[in-house]
Amino acid sequence: MGAMVSLATAPLSMMATCCGSLVGSCAASMICKACSCYCVASPRVTSCFYVGTLMLFVFLAICFRNQDGDIVIGGSYNSSEASIIHEAASYSAQAALDYWNSRSSCGPAHPSGLVVCCANVCSGVYVVYRFSFTLCCFFAFLTLCTAGSSRFGARAHRGFWFLKAFVLVAVLISSIFVDNKAMEAYRDVARYVAFLFLIMQALLLIDAAYRTNETLVEYDENSDNESACNWKMALLGSSVALYALSLTMWVFEVQWFGMSGCAPQQTIIALTIIGNVALSIISCTRIAPHGTLLTSAVVTFYTTYQCYSALASHPHDACNAISSNRSSAPELVVSFLVFAIAMGSMAAAASSATNSKDAIIGKSSAANSDLTVTLEAGSSDAAADDDDAITAESWWYYHLMMVVVSMYFAMLLSDWSVQPVEQPASHPDYNTSIESFWIKVAAQWACIAMYAWTLLAPYLLREYRDFGVEFDF
Repeated sequence: MGAMVSLATAPLSMMATCCGSLVGSCAASMICKACSCYCVASPRVTSCFYVGTLMLFVFLAICFRNQDGDIVIGGSYNSSEASIIHEAASYSAQAALDYWNSRSSCGPAHPSGLVVCCANVCSGVYVVYRFSFTLCCFFAFLTLCTAGSSRFGARAHRGFWFLKAFVLVAVLISSIFVDNKAMEAYRDVARYVAFLFLIMQALLLIDAAYRTNETLVEYDENSDNESACNWKMALLGSSVALYALSLTMWVFEVQWFGMSGCAPQQTIIALTIIGNVALSIISCTRIAPHGTLLTSAVVTFYTTYQCYSALASHPHDACNAISSNRSSAPELVVSFLVFAIAMGSMAAAASSATNSKDAIIGKSSAANSDLTVTLEAGSSDAAADDDDAITAESWWYYHLMMVVVSMYFAMLLSDWSVQPVEQPASHPDYNTSIESFWIKVAAQWACIAMYAWTLLAPYLLREYRDFGVEFDF
């Protein structure tokens, strides 16, 4: 009977063994491909990975910044409940534990626990710098790997996913052992590099405003809706709302920063109002037939906020009525709004750089365009698995942009803090500095100048270059 049962179950056993072998082989092959250059994703999927990694690090940086206290493993020991063996093991490991904890400033406070990270390293603004530093090193290395147009650069950009994840985790853990003095130096560099992102963000915002206006106008032209609730009214309503918000902010800026005796602040507010009003008028005249009211409203609101952010960063308390009340409701609302806009700008910047190199550094040469491969969804995703389908590509501009974005989010999440290494706790006074003030002011002026150029360049250079704008005079 047993022989008959064994004979009946033999095919099932063979099938299970065969399936297990196939599954193991497939899993090993997939792991091998993921760890090597053969697991190559399309540019769109690659962009999602990098942007998703950026967003994950931003989320983790926020969580760790708000946590308070040292990170310790163990730390409790009850001698009455411990056995002789456990007690002996504890004494034998105490020497190694003391040596490890002696490397940390908070080690004496946890004699029986394994100190992973002290509060001055794993919380507050300095943990934000460590997350930013990790991403900065990661994308800087990829910038070097993808410099020039080569097949290795294409694989480095779109492959080695397990290796990249391991490197990110390893660098992040290693940054725990970096002294805060080094992170302070990194913060000073990131403060000025963030200016480049503000310029890039302004360019993307102006371009997005123009494109949005064109899209809504096209929707209106293709729509048969003749009622009051149409796309033109949506354009007009959005513009009016943005101008109303800007006007409200101008009033508060004069009240909070434009007091008597604050000539620099009054000058900046006046230049902001005069510049935006002038450009809004020009965009509605025959000088700029391509100008749009929505774009002017978006630029007006954005530069008005930049003016507010710059004035709020000025360290002179007599000309900064909110310097000692940074947790007020208006400040929290505006900070959250700007954080959301900045995160969207990061994703848009990364997506734009992935989809088109021209959006960042202009039109590429024909030679480079012949070497560039664009893999779309569907059949092209399958072709990406073929090593022969990978051609020479150059992605250094994309990763260089992500380096700048990584440094910018260090400033964004720390509120441009200048907290010294010796001070473990945050304080409103650390969020104001003359360097941050002038960086934001310069970024605001650059945004106004770039928008003015988009309006006036076709008219001023109409006899030297064709911008595709037709003048009726």
